[in-house]
Amino acid sequence: MTGIPDGAPVAVVAGRYRLRELVGTGGMGAVWRAGDELLGREVALKQVRLADQPASDIALARERIMREARIAAALHHPHIVSIFDVVLEDGEPWLVLEFLPSRSLGSVLAERGTLPPIEVAGIGADVAAALAAAHAAGIVHRDVKPDNVLLSRPSAAGPVVKLTDFGIAHTAAAPAITATHVLTGTPAYFAPETARGEGTDARSDVYSLGATLYAAVEGRPPFGTDTGNVLALLARIGRGGAPLPQKAGPLAEVLRHLTADDPAARPTATQAHTALRAIADGRAQAGPPPAGLDAAPAVKRPRRGPRVAAAVAAALVVVAGVVVAVAVSRPGAGPADPPAAAPTTAPATAIIANPDTADPCSLLDLESVKGFGSPSLDPDNVLFAGCRADIARPDGGAVGLTVAFENQLETKQIAGGTRWEESGYPIVRYPPGENFCEQRILLGDGNAVLVSAVRYEDPSGTTDLCAIATAGRVAALSRLLTTGIGERQPLTATSPLAGIPACSLLTAEDIATAMIDTTPPQPHFGDWGCNWNSYGLGDSVVVTYYRGYPLGNEDGTAADFAGHPGAVLAREGNCWVQFVQRSYTARGTDRVEAVWVTYWGSEPGDQLCRIATNLATAAASRLPPPS
Repeated sequence: MTGIPDGAPVAVVAGRYRLRELVGTGGMGAVWRAGDELLGREVALKQVRLADQPASDIALARERIMREARIAAALHHPHIVSIFDVVLEDGEPWLVLEFLPSRSLGSVLAERGTLPPIEVAGIGADVAAALAAAHAAGIVHRDVKPDNVLLSRPSAAGPVVKLTDFGIAHTAAAPAITATHVLTGTPAYFAPETARGEGTDARSDVYSLGATLYAAVEGRPPFGTDTGNVLALLARIGRGGAPLPQKAGPLAEVLRHLTADDPAARPTATQAHTALRAIADGRAQAGPPPAGLDAAPAVKRPRRGPRVAAAVAAALVVVAGVVVAVAVSRPGAGPADPPAAAPTTAPATAIIANPDTADPCSLLDLESVKGFGSPSLDPDNVLFAGCRADIARPDGGAVGLTVAFENQLETKQIAGGTRWEESGYPIVRYPPGENFCEQRILLGDGNAVLVSAVRYEDPSGTTDLCAIATAGRVAALSRLLTTGIGERQPLTATSPLAGIPACSLLTAEDIATAMIDTTPPQPHFGDWGCNWNSYGLGDSVVVTYYRGYPLGNEDGTAADFAGHPGAVLAREGNCWVQFVQRSYTARGTDRVEAVWVTYWGSEPGDQLCRIATNLATAAASRLPPPS
């Protein structure tokens, strides 16, 4: 090939790089696909047309391209376009860059309008990783936008993502190069402080990343583009108050923090990468369940609405935590190996000073899950230590998102899971069960925040429980980092049951009628639950305090337990008994406080329920009469 491609100034640059195809143009030049005839590889050549610039801007343009060469050459990262060389042709600089057969995110959005939130989270995680590497080197990009995010080889595994164009980047050691009439960056993706002329730093890059991802899910950046009146656009951005995204689903909470008005309130690029990667990974549903979860019964389909399925599902999640307990060592036999998910170092600073007033609802953000349906808060249909939101799905399905506190004993019983650290807090994600998905945030005092998504109804079979759990966990962590754990009215002020330790309801003699050779009682958070496990056999007794709706036929066979009305429900591998301690009204509906007694064992169903009934009767006899 000897001809000159259309529009090319020369056929070969610097005697080595043969121009083949124009792949993009911009305000200061063009990018060409070229062949490196010395090394026999494809490269991208970025040409800066100095002759096209006003005479007063030529020096600035030349310095800009040379600065990009120096900055990009200092960065070596899988999500940053690499620079190989800078050469001169007819006195004009050309950058020799890594060539990717790619499209910019901007061009993809121009064609498709928006992208799914999970896909955007994956792209954002990679861009955030690139920014984290740049920031660690003291480099601020200053022009993060969809057109500077390259997507190569889209596949089922997702595209290869690269951040490019460090042409207006600067380092802490070098002053920014500007002219009084030059506006550096793309205004629609400016941070408020940049729009106000207050300067740009790494936190401004984070805002621009948020604006870029916002545009990818919403179809426009937070304040629009308004290219006809840039000053009006800058004024809107400078005032702050980015509107909440409406289509972001699990990304909504992260976007809200990335585009916070106060730079100090934004996460670092590293924290953004962690949060975005977690959301992107939440789509994965493959992999074997942890030991014991495959034995947990499926949630029964309700006969009168999702309320009953909610109760059964919540019980499943609570009891499953006991069933997956690792083998317990016998006294004198030496310590058991700790489970993989057990905390081994002190996590971040949040602590729970008083379980009676710690408010789990303060960590549940309805905005974070609006992309999955219509959420509504229901703190009176959940464990004493929890708060719940019901999500009405567009397809008629229903999902429950629960945020609950756990103590260290509960957390240590759960084996398996993938663990990492995010903003100083250890996070544990577990393979999903058939009808639920769980994640935990480990606190600095040994307690934990359990975030669980439970399926009630799923007519289309498309509900991604782990994506919902991830969104809830990201929002809960954000609340921990910003406002901390809120307070609620003490449960003991209204609930006599809240002041009675659950472990006191059954004696060693009671437990011996169900199991032999058992662990000591293990109290749950707030003493609002308790479990006893057999050494190595898998049998368990669990007592739990719960608030919910009055019992109905679908709760099982009606029965009386020492004067307390209740019900017995046989399920595969266990029997679930509940009885009412107090009836009350919440938000205009009748509710009850109930005690659940669940026995997991190897006996046939009728024998399981006979044992569970005897245990529940013993527990009820130690409580005051129902009120």
